[in-house]
Amino acid sequence: MARVSNSASALGEAVGHVFEDAVQRNLMPAIAERGFQARPESMLNGSDNKYQIDLVVRDGSNKPVVLVETKYIRYKKHNRDKGSWLCTAHYNLKKSHPSIRKLTAVLAGNWSAPSLEMMRSFGIEIIRIPFDHFVGVLRSYGVEFDWPENDKETPRRALEAFESLPADTRREMGDRLVEGIIDRLRADVIRILTSDTSIERRVSNVEVLLRTELNESILLEFKSVSDAIAHLARLTADRPMSGEEVG
Repeated sequence: MARVSNSASALGEAVGHVFEDAVQRNLMPAIAERGFQARPESMLNGSDNKYQIDLVVRDGSNKPVVLVETKYIRYKKHNRDKGSWLCTAHYNLKKSHPSIRKLTAVLAGNWSAPSLEMMRSFGIEIIRIPFDHFVGVLRSYGVEFDWPENDKETPRRALEAFESLPADTRREMGDRLVEGIIDRLRADVIRILTSDTSIERRVSNVEVLLRTELNESILLEFKSVSDAIAHLARLTADRPMSGEEVG
């Protein structure tokens, strides 16, 4: 085994890849059976910013329909960076690609309640896997995955144990990591892919993002489409016409 400077980080990255691979392997066949494509890819938004997305589901016209992201974090101190990235990437891509109907994040590890609420506020559905589940599964393969942050020896031994596992055993490990959520994730994605887009869906709430001439962002929430339209109509009626705008 090549010497690494940070065994804890290397092991976390390796387990994250096993986790991501398991989600994709267990989800992609059901997507393909229904005539859709699914693969990891880089996507551009309207400002040409590039975002690497773990799984993009596209329809027969090659339009993106569903985005699925898998993220594992060990320490809560990484919540803000990872959570903010998800919000920014998915929100910007949704604005640039109106065909996207579902944003999903499969999250494992120690995520804080404020971070989860922030992601949900951006329209991202959260499916969680508890950190204890990861610890239990890896321990059953002889890989210790729970240690104090300043412990250097345990992660070194754990990384050695992980890297000694054959590839098929790691795949089995991945399947066990996601066994508690994969049926729900698959059902959620397939429900979107098989729904009739010609039928108007029941709207549960409406969010309107307004930008002012001062570049302010104002988010308004309404319980119905009619409430949103009525409010916007009042804003239009209250705004003076250009000929009335005198200094």
